[in-house]
Amino acid sequence: MAHRQDRHQQPPSYQDAVSRLDWLALVAPYVAVTDYPHLCSVNSHFCSVFAPRLWNDPLRTVRVLGLEPSHDLDWYFHFVFVRAPRTRPSVLRLVTVLDFRDFAKDNTQFSSDDSPKTVPETFRRLPTLFPRLRCILLDGHVEADPASLAATHASGGVLQPLLLSIADCDVHLSMSFFTSGFLRNIVHLDVSCLPGSLQGLLTTAQAPGGLPHLRILKAKGRELDDSAVESLCEAFRRRLWSFDLSDNKLSNSIIAALATMHAGATALRTDAHFEVEGTLLRSADPGDDLYGPFMLIRESDVSAEFCHPDRYFADAPAYSVDGVYGHDSVRSDGRAPLRSDAAASIKTVLAGGLDHPAPDDAQLTQLDVCSAPYGLTHLDLTGNRLTSFGVDKLLRTTPGQLKSLACDAPLLETYGVPWPSAWPKGTKMYGILGSAHTFRPVFSSNLQALRIHHSFVTQIPTLETTGMSTMARLWFAETMIRDFSETAYPQAFAPDMNPRLTSLTLTKIPRRSVGPLTSKLTHFLRLAALQEQAIGDTSPSARRRRSPAVLRGIRHIRLEFETDPVEDPAGWSNEDDLDANRLMDMGVEEGFSFFQNENIVPKPKLPPRPVAAPHMTSASETSAAVPSSAGTGPSARLEHEPYTLNTSEYIDHTLRWAGKPYEARVWIGNGIPGTCAAVNAYMTALCDPTMRTGIVGPATPAHVKAGVPAGALLFYAAWNAIVVPKAARTPSKAEVHNMHDVITALKAHRLKTRAAYETARDRAGTDEAAAAEPHLFWSGKLEVVTQQSMADYRSSRYWR
Repeated sequence: MAHRQDRHQQPPSYQDAVSRLDWLALVAPYVAVTDYPHLCSVNSHFCSVFAPRLWNDPLRTVRVLGLEPSHDLDWYFHFVFVRAPRTRPSVLRLVTVLDFRDFAKDNTQFSSDDSPKTVPETFRRLPTLFPRLRCILLDGHVEADPASLAATHASGGVLQPLLLSIADCDVHLSMSFFTSGFLRNIVHLDVSCLPGSLQGLLTTAQAPGGLPHLRILKAKGRELDDSAVESLCEAFRRRLWSFDLSDNKLSNSIIAALATMHAGATALRTDAHFEVEGTLLRSADPGDDLYGPFMLIRESDVSAEFCHPDRYFADAPAYSVDGVYGHDSVRSDGRAPLRSDAAASIKTVLAGGLDHPAPDDAQLTQLDVCSAPYGLTHLDLTGNRLTSFGVDKLLRTTPGQLKSLACDAPLLETYGVPWPSAWPKGTKMYGILGSAHTFRPVFSSNLQALRIHHSFVTQIPTLETTGMSTMARLWFAETMIRDFSETAYPQAFAPDMNPRLTSLTLTKIPRRSVGPLTSKLTHFLRLAALQEQAIGDTSPSARRRRSPAVLRGIRHIRLEFETDPVEDPAGWSNEDDLDANRLMDMGVEEGFSFFQNENIVPKPKLPPRPVAAPHMTSASETSAAVPSSAGTGPSARLEHEPYTLNTSEYIDHTLRWAGKPYEARVWIGNGIPGTCAAVNAYMTALCDPTMRTGIVGPATPAHVKAGVPAGALLFYAAWNAIVVPKAARTPSKAEVHNMHDVITALKAHRLKTRAAYETARDRAGTDEAAAAEPHLFWSGKLEVVTQQSMADYRSSRYWR
């Protein structure tokens, strides 16, 4: 008999299945914490339910019960040195968490004087006082020394926590801290933003039996380079399912090492979903050492348009004859909630909380976060030096198991070609263009949460250069560069490209817009609303017996905005002689809320100021970067290499695969300018020999939409040169000062679509046609996050 695979949790034991439910355990989460002490005195049954919740985390409990923050340290010393030693051991065994993150933060030092009662001494007493302590969180206590936790108390016992979070503790961790038995059972380890290296952690991981249970490692802000991370990847292999490498010094060189953390995992890309999603095919050419294997998407009749009627159905359950299935043998069904790797969530799973009982010791090994390794599913690469090509290669060369990926601002790849000489040295762009297809289920089969640069949706990169004001840079990126990027990569991400994606965070969004940025963001919200309505229309048919379950679609969108340049003197000019007093007297906009009835007073506009930039040219000169066919006869052939000695649309080019050279045919076009601006620009760029070197890869769906033959190989440097402007252009004063606040425009859009939604909902009871009217209001969770302006810090009002 075939067995259905259970991918999410272990089945209940026989005792659990036949046991009667305890009504008190059912209502306990709804009881006020202040009543717990009294309820523990009712009888033994009440005590067995409420005492574990009351004593789960004493630091959190006393805060809920009313302890003032100014008394934290005094209470803590009294608790450890006086009260706890006098408490019954059976009660002390109920303490499973000590969360110091919001405890004693108002004290000048998380320490004490030279008396015997010190915080390090309390740490040394923890093993004997609380033998079942599983989670210790010390984040932000810079004076706390975690090494005291690893010390063996004279009266016995070595503490072996399951979760240890010591981010921002500002202490060097010695080799003995890692090699002692202290971390033997660790599951979640956060050593972010600490001084020193991770050599001790690496040595311990490389030793036989070292850190066998570690599943979540957070190493943010440790100045790790590629070689250090490669060593960590080699040491842990598939043991980790969550790896936070944000704010380090990593480049594309780590992609191969990260791929080894999926080594041996079953590929989740199959032909089973061809009609809905398409499937992957290997090219006739094997690949290139720089690019990786050449893979093409074979589309069905409708998969390229993302309109298959079954696109919102979840995967059918997997079955096996022997009932044995590995966690990584099939892809997720698309409906299961994303497993969180946050310390708060892991703490609750491992040790319970005020409203959640702690699991028994025997159940710990069966917990989802502790069970057999899956390979890497959560990866954070925010704040590193990866390029857009590196992100693309990561998704292509891993087997599709990533569920959560963060990379906030990848450098827009130029494939080794320097910027034109008209631009200052160091000019660069950030963003991700032309890679939307790698985030489709055909590549990213399990992806549920993504944090990425906003150009993923808007096609507007972030320009970074000297000599231009912030407003001028924003204007140039949104107008000139956007035109080039839409020409070269006409396909942006849309919700229906991956209905399995439930959370999307867009980063580095400018606060000011000429118009296209706002239009693209509101258009994406409309697409999300249409997806939501389409899923709602699909759901009734799915309620029938034996009908497949329905995906949730995108339910969380977070928009992270940069500082408003209007509030920052540097936003208007690169000069230092601004009228600071005039800037300070600007009106302050009220806090942003989508649905609150606010009267927003617009900021008074500043008088026009000159905006300067180096090597400025006219608009016509800049737009010449993308040549058109105007004035070129249909038979006029380009008179430069590689077209002078070649009549074919392809040339031979030497590639290397697995270190061995071979000849491949690379598409160069027919050399005759036509109606396709992108192809014209590509052929023009090929006159530069440096453009015919570097990475060669297959045409992506974005390339094909722009005019490249499907399945062809092309020179990526020449194609990407379409996006790089030859020179800058000075925007007029009117153009700069007419840029509007994006958040205000988004709020207006939300209020308008919500009003239409409520009108349709009110009429639904009497008018079926009105109920079916599209309202374009997306009811998911929309977050807007803004950065505080540097002008606020400069203002004397800020420091009063």
